[in-house]
Amino acid sequence: MAREWWRRLPAAQRREYERSDSISYVRLAASPALGEAVLAVDRALASDDLAATQRAAQLLVNRICAGVGVPPARVRVDGVRPHDQRGELHGLYTPTNGATADRITVWMRTAKRRDPVRTRTFLRTLLHEVCHHLDFALFSLPNSFHSKGFYQRESSLFRVIVRGTPLAAGARERAAEAPAGDDASPAALPPAPEPRHARSGIDLLRAAAAAIAARQRGGP
Repeated sequence: MAREWWRRLPAAQRREYERSDSISYVRLAASPALGEAVLAVDRALASDDLAATQRAAQLLVNRICAGVGVPPARVRVDGVRPHDQRGELHGLYTPTNGATADRITVWMRTAKRRDPVRTRTFLRTLLHEVCHHLDFALFSLPNSFHSKGFYQRESSLFRVIVRGTPLAAGARERAAEAPAGDDASPAALPPAPEPRHARSGIDLLRAAAAAIAARQRGGP
């Protein structure tokens, strides 16, 4: 299915995918301010404090965006992850086409046990959505594809923000936690979303998260 989706892409979008794949990192300098924001996220999650987690996540996103010179996205942290029999939704990026600040939503508690997620997992989710924001705001990509380059940019951001903190990992640990979606082949891409009719709320959220790879900045 995903390969069929890839074959149906217009030539211009295939070129956009290739450009996304060619950008392997985000030019962001490590700083004590980034590390402080990361530790604030860690403390808030350890306290299971939703409001504090949202403030810390927003601070981190603000500092990342300031570091690369783009407007920040607005962060919302919610509690238990939306879920169905297939799994849990971790995060969602919603572009607003310039009407207001683009939005990032992340969930901080697991669906089954309702425990706060681990800090590294939460940060990976947050940075994944930040990378969608940077595709539009920094790299001027018309689409935000889940290319191999996209996941490399996510990993590069993670390494920078945790540098100098206890959350920094060695090379072996980083390799072990590499996202499973790093395969750059078309088979790793999500299929086109199904029609909106007769779908549950969680299905719609999942479709939105998957379709971001093919959603145009000025689209509906």
